[in-house]
Amino acid sequence: MKVEVSIDPACKEPKVIILTDKMTEEIEQIMQQVSTKAADSLAVFSNRGVEMIACNDILRIYTEAKKVFVQTADGIYTVRFRLYELEKKLNGQIFLRISNAEIVNRNMIKQMDISKTGTIGVVLKGEIKTYASRRYVSKIKKQLGI
Repeated sequence: MKVEVSIDPACKEPKVIILTDKMTEEIEQIMQQVSTKAADSLAVFSNRGVEMIACNDILRIYTEAKKVFVQTADGIYTVRFRLYELEKKLNGQIFLRISNAEIVNRNMIKQMDISKTGTIGVVLKGEIKTYASRRYVSKIKKQLGI
């Protein structure tokens, strides 16, 4: 694959053009990565008010009692986004959906226990234990290359 960059002082916004003879999975992945501008911080609510936290500090994002929570090593916060909105907003190379109710930071995974029954137990930094639903097991294995 060739990569070409042209610098034009008249250009006000970057533009990416892909020239190819056919659409492939690799091209689709490149398009997704280029078009998705991942957030590097997230506005969350705590008892102190609104705070900005770095996405790299997030251990997991989960739903409970119809609310969405963001957990870091420093505490648990609430957000006003739905889980599917956060999944689109966050970097798909770092965050992994493990169930309908939870997204985890791949960099925070300490251990995964893949049982013979098909479930996956996930241990995050800080000894936080959670489980992936069977519905997501094949997607998780594919994303992690297992």
